[in-house]
Amino acid sequence: MRWRVMRVSWTRQAAAVAVLLGLTGAAGAQPPPPAPVAAARPAALTSVDGGGCNTVEKPVSAGGASIVPEQPGQQKNWQPPGGEIAFTVRSFTQIPSDALVLVCFRWKRIGERQDRFTTARPTHLDLTDAGRLLKITVVVPLNLPKAPSRFGGDGEFAGLYLVPLADVRILVLGKNPDGSLLVAADVSHLIGVSNPFWAILIALSTVLAAFAVLSIVGHRRLKRFGYHDLDPVIRLITTPDGYASLSQLQLVLWTFVVAASAVYVMVLSGELIEVTSGTLVLLGISGAVSVGTKLHDNTQAANPTGSASEPRKPRWSDLVVNEVNGRREMDITRVQMLYFTLVTASFVVMRVLTTYVIPEIPQGFQILMGISNAVYFGSKVAQPVANAATAPDAANTNTSTPPAQSS
Repeated sequence: MRWRVMRVSWTRQAAAVAVLLGLTGAAGAQPPPPAPVAAARPAALTSVDGGGCNTVEKPVSAGGASIVPEQPGQQKNWQPPGGEIAFTVRSFTQIPSDALVLVCFRWKRIGERQDRFTTARPTHLDLTDAGRLLKITVVVPLNLPKAPSRFGGDGEFAGLYLVPLADVRILVLGKNPDGSLLVAADVSHLIGVSNPFWAILIALSTVLAAFAVLSIVGHRRLKRFGYHDLDPVIRLITTPDGYASLSQLQLVLWTFVVAASAVYVMVLSGELIEVTSGTLVLLGISGAVSVGTKLHDNTQAANPTGSASEPRKPRWSDLVVNEVNGRREMDITRVQMLYFTLVTASFVVMRVLTTYVIPEIPQGFQILMGISNAVYFGSKVAQPVANAATAPDAANTNTSTPPAQSS
């Protein structure tokens, strides 16, 4: 019995010691302090490249900035994918020189549903006016999704549904003193994203239709002279006495080049465009020389130096070869005028295809074309003097000598 009492006593003492030790350890142990919580930041301001315009909420105001309207004329409020377009942003507050600039594109929708933005980085930035004027040059992304359907879709279009419109959002991000990003400017703009394929197709169709009409008219006009089998181009530049006229070729060429370029650019832009003054000068020079040559030929026909002959069949060589009193010789003034005309017309066509605008012709080219046409016209005016000097000899040798070439 005594053993049992002692055993219970030792058991109680051991339990008491265990409880005491447990209480002492619990009182001495302190819980670890809570970890500091990082300040919450908007997702777009910590990862702009990952979200950009899709995660930064559009403010009620433009952030003290606006798009500066371009000068009137042939400005680029449109561009095909892969082409460069420029925007000018004016801010009422100073834009930091190290600001991050994002330009975002998406198709313009009529309803509330809008697509996600496609973000592009500018290719050139120009900050002026004490940091308040920012000119941005950017390439229209090639990875834009397919444009909305022209018929039955909810997209917006310009130019008889030829040019789909796109929203452009320009996001300028500066830095706070603590290093976090801050929206310095947030503006939107509307541009047209054109398709060069449709523009080329419509421009070529317009030119071919006009050429076909003129060719049919020329065929009917020359059919009574037996020229129904002439080349379609020669039909347009043949004179009544059977020569291919260089001045008429120049006028026809410039007419088609300017008309095709205007149609091409108007389809790209979806609006009327301004034809440059240099192009109009070249068209005026060719027109003036053509009219002057026509007046000269009519005067010469009213005072013939020899007996009349049947109209001859025009040839391509008439453009560079001069025929006087039955003799054919190369006329360097014709060669010069034809060469300069082809070079300048090719320059205009290439510039239109690569820059999508009708170029401004340099003043040097305008002077060059004016001198070339003046020399050509002066050479034609001087021809009757030589013909009159040789007319008696020509009449004694051949009374049926054809008149001087009128082209």
